[in-house]
Amino acid sequence: MRLLLILLMFVLFGCNQSGSGESIAHTSSSEIVKAELLSLERQWLEAEFALDTAYLSTLLDSTFIAVSANRISNKEEELKGIHDNISAMRKDSIFLDSLKLEDATVNLYGNAAVVTFIVHTYKKEKGKSTEKRTRFYDVWINRDGKWKAVSSQGTAVK
Repeated sequence: MRLLLILLMFVLFGCNQSGSGESIAHTSSSEIVKAELLSLERQWLEAEFALDTAYLSTLLDSTFIAVSANRISNKEEELKGIHDNISAMRKDSIFLDSLKLEDATVNLYGNAAVVTFIVHTYKKEKGKSTEKRTRFYDVWINRDGKWKAVSSQGTAVK
């Protein structure tokens, strides 16, 4: 939640300082929603690497599906896969140093949204620095005032 507030303050301050004369009160509600969704995406990624599947479960809708090259997973299968993958990385001495979102786009469609971005991760693998870029396509819906992810697909970027 703190990250969302910081991001919103950044967006609002940036709009106010842009020289356009636009005041904070006139910031578009769609821009606030877009910032919220990008914040949720970042929180999702951070929770994955922290193995916080309890928090991840709150982000994923009960109808969630993940699409990968090898299979389609429901919410429970995806959470187990995340846990198993990150646990295996830790066992192999692979740890996340940092990550950043690149080329993010949020398209709103009423109570639905499509978010695309590249996550650029920086890891240490047995002490050696490594990088990986993955393009994501996530679909969100707003249920009872809360955004829930209903689908996700990631593809490694060379």
